[in-house]
Amino acid sequence: MEVSIFHRTVSSTEHCRKLLDVKWKFGTHCEMVRSWISLLACACLAVSVWSVVRAENILFLQTIPSKSHHIWNKQIFERLYENGHNLTIVSFEKETSVPGKTFLVMEDFNAKMTAAFAEHATDFSSYQNAFGNIYNVYQFYETASRILEHEDVIRQLRAYPKTFRFDLVIHDFTMGQFLLGFLEHFNNPPLVSVSAYNVPSYTQYLADIPLYTTYLPHPASSFQPRMNFVERVKNTIYWWFDMLYRQQVFMPNEQQRMKRVFEGANLTHVKLLEKRSSLVLVNSDPALDFYQLLPPNVVQVGGLHIKRAEEMPAMMKQFIARASKGVVLFSFGTNVQSEMLGPEVNRQLLELFRGMPEYGFIWKHANADGMVMPPNVLMTSWVPQSAVLANGRTKLLVSHGGLLSLQEAIWNGVPIIGVPFFADQFSNVHRIEQAGLGIGIASDKMNAVTLQEAMDKILNDGSYRARAKELSYQFRTQPEAPLDRAIFWIEKVIANKGLPYLRSPARDMAPYQVYGLDMVAVVLLIVLGYYLIFKRHSKPASNQAEGAKPKRD
Repeated sequence: MEVSIFHRTVSSTEHCRKLLDVKWKFGTHCEMVRSWISLLACACLAVSVWSVVRAENILFLQTIPSKSHHIWNKQIFERLYENGHNLTIVSFEKETSVPGKTFLVMEDFNAKMTAAFAEHATDFSSYQNAFGNIYNVYQFYETASRILEHEDVIRQLRAYPKTFRFDLVIHDFTMGQFLLGFLEHFNNPPLVSVSAYNVPSYTQYLADIPLYTTYLPHPASSFQPRMNFVERVKNTIYWWFDMLYRQQVFMPNEQQRMKRVFEGANLTHVKLLEKRSSLVLVNSDPALDFYQLLPPNVVQVGGLHIKRAEEMPAMMKQFIARASKGVVLFSFGTNVQSEMLGPEVNRQLLELFRGMPEYGFIWKHANADGMVMPPNVLMTSWVPQSAVLANGRTKLLVSHGGLLSLQEAIWNGVPIIGVPFFADQFSNVHRIEQAGLGIGIASDKMNAVTLQEAMDKILNDGSYRARAKELSYQFRTQPEAPLDRAIFWIEKVIANKGLPYLRSPARDMAPYQVYGLDMVAVVLLIVLGYYLIFKRHSKPASNQAEGAKPKRD
């Protein structure tokens, strides 16, 4: 890292030195000009030294093997790098290190994950049940953490000297809480927690977020805020199941994992380490998501990835221009593949697209073996999705319901057909249905017939596009770009070495104190004491009254 800082400033210093070596040819003014140049060189050198002194070292801990999370996180660390910060980044994706930006890349991690799950056939129908969805998500986290624990990158970072100075740690708190041991390993720099996973259900453990299960649907449910009695009961049970499983099963495993990685270190419990978050950045926006009370240190930066620069190949531009009625983008994002639908469904879909020659279909598909493409279908293994959705001739997105894809579509006013497979995709798709800008199809019901019905309805009913445009306006109209807002708050944490004044006092209080249970208990004891005293003193009086005999004359 220190070598990187040096290389980033050496060019300006060299430039200053060269200015001093210029040979002048102008007689009597030579000495005066040289004096001015010397002053300028000294100023340049001073600025260079100042930039070295103020250069902040940031450790960015990416924890989840997801390309979409990497895309979202990348917007943050690239902007921080552009602002002059020096970064060390744990990454699952192949990236090239440059001076001031060092990547610690985990090679073949996705292959290891695939091998770990190969023994168990994936049944996506189990995710449609809320309990199964919650359990499967934590099983994914558990498997990924178990592999991550033994990666060379973790040992490499662990080998950094404890005296090495990091001014900030950014942690993707979606999973991998055992990596928070690096906070105390590097002498407790401020912590910023981030997640591209909307507002995860467990964000409440990082910040003082009040949980109202009576109107906030659990991400694994398909409920709306206005729930009937039975739905409120179910929703409350989902929340409690999630909280109990995380706190009593998942987090104890993370604690044991942290002890193994930082063997011999006397570390604070992982549940307490995550509470040190000075700032929490979440991928949500009030225009799109359910109403939720959030404290001031939880900042919504939904859609910060949308305006990233993406190049569209010339061939794709020509394909879009050639479609007489516009194009339909069929993309299941980075974590789901069209091949998961099976060869028969893929064949049916190709025939459906062939029968709609007035539309062009851009189909993200990694395996076209044995499939003959009609001229109105462009099949490609990678799509610059944000750029395609920003094109005015894109009429519809067929998506897996991933949050980043839906945000990109809504930002650009494009209606959606959602085919959810797991995790939050079910609630995401349900929300677009309720908002009137899309239609959902269950993954096990996805075929040419159901897709054609949904496409005909959306492409021929202008209300879907009108609603998408309306939500696009609400989403876009913000006082500043979401990425600018994220960077402002991160740099404020660095400048102030934390933001303790934004931190709720409840983070340091026991639950019984937060909810006043001790006060209720004291009141009940007082009431019970008065009751017992009254009962004791009233008994003899009544007994005496019953046993009293009339006086004789």
